[in-house]
Amino acid sequence: MKTKDNYKYGYWHNKESKGRLRRFKVGKIIARIIINLLILIILIVIYYPSYIKQPTINSTWVFQFFSIVNQYRQSTGAPPLQYCPWLDNFAHIRFETMIQNPAISHYNFDQDFDGYLSQYQNSLSLLIEEEVLYPDGYTPKNYVQILQSEAPIHWNGLLDSNYMYYGYYIGYGPDYIIIGSCPVTEIPGPNINVPQYFKSYGCSVELENDTWLVIELSNWCSGPTTITVSTINEDLSPQYYIYLPIQYNLPTNSKYVELVVNITSTSPVELFLFTPDQFNYFESLYQQEAWSFTGPAYYYGGESTTFNTEIMLNTAQLANSGYYLVISNVLPNAQYTYVNGNVTIIYTPTTPNITVSNTLSVTGA
Repeated sequence: MKTKDNYKYGYWHNKESKGRLRRFKVGKIIARIIINLLILIILIVIYYPSYIKQPTINSTWVFQFFSIVNQYRQSTGAPPLQYCPWLDNFAHIRFETMIQNPAISHYNFDQDFDGYLSQYQNSLSLLIEEEVLYPDGYTPKNYVQILQSEAPIHWNGLLDSNYMYYGYYIGYGPDYIIIGSCPVTEIPGPNINVPQYFKSYGCSVELENDTWLVIELSNWCSGPTTITVSTINEDLSPQYYIYLPIQYNLPTNSKYVELVVNITSTSPVELFLFTPDQFNYFESLYQQEAWSFTGPAYYYGGESTTFNTEIMLNTAQLANSGYYLVISNVLPNAQYTYVNGNVTIIYTPTTPNITVSNTLSVTGA
């Protein structure tokens, strides 16, 4: 998936130099206040570490987590995991079932599968893998490292090339927490008595409420799927533009998919979608030519402070050389502007025709 890190910048003349900030002398009273505040913060960290705010698990956290996972999948040749809202529903159902009996790993998976998924797809072609994680207090990057070092079964499941889609649910419910150290750090499969398993290795556990991240991986997604191409939060100087390369090989039989651009800016900007050749020509323009440029372009959205635009992308072009989305502040009267919004692709996946002998693959709790 694309993020704002995929943005690059172009311009027609050098950036303006910025003057240095003036320094002001701080009075003794203010200095004492700052020192006392620092001492107070240090004491809180030492004696009351629970007061320090930890990362919150939310949709942004999950998006960042899967962005990192997909980087590792790409290095192994596996297709990127794409978000599928349809699988969110099943993840929610699974959470509500599992918290009824947290002592049994992946409690009642088969019953939920038969009750909610078999009606949508032939059970011989639908693959589902369930991951149950407890990532509260970690950043996405740190939690990936934890999975790699302490939960290889879970990590290998996330890298499995049989799966192309994911859905998730974040809930808060009872879970067995290890007290102290333990030689085992993950449950190796479904239908295992969790407290008995840990106690068999000499570990102590207790039941506490915790944040659950229930992930459902699948080779199939029902209905339209939305891919987040990028979120945009950019300061754009006059005579500058930002450009985003867009290239995907999507599992769909459709000739076209839909690019949805929702952005706002504090002063007018121009919106373009180019093929690579068109983008190269745009880059070659002189400043005066750029002021009045409207094409050639695959799509020209005009000049505005608000864009709610849907553009049909050719899937063959998207998979081969791709496109370039350009937000341009290259106008005769351009001002410094702030641009924010999001870019997504909406398409309907192709249902795979796969014959397998096993419909369930579940990793540890």
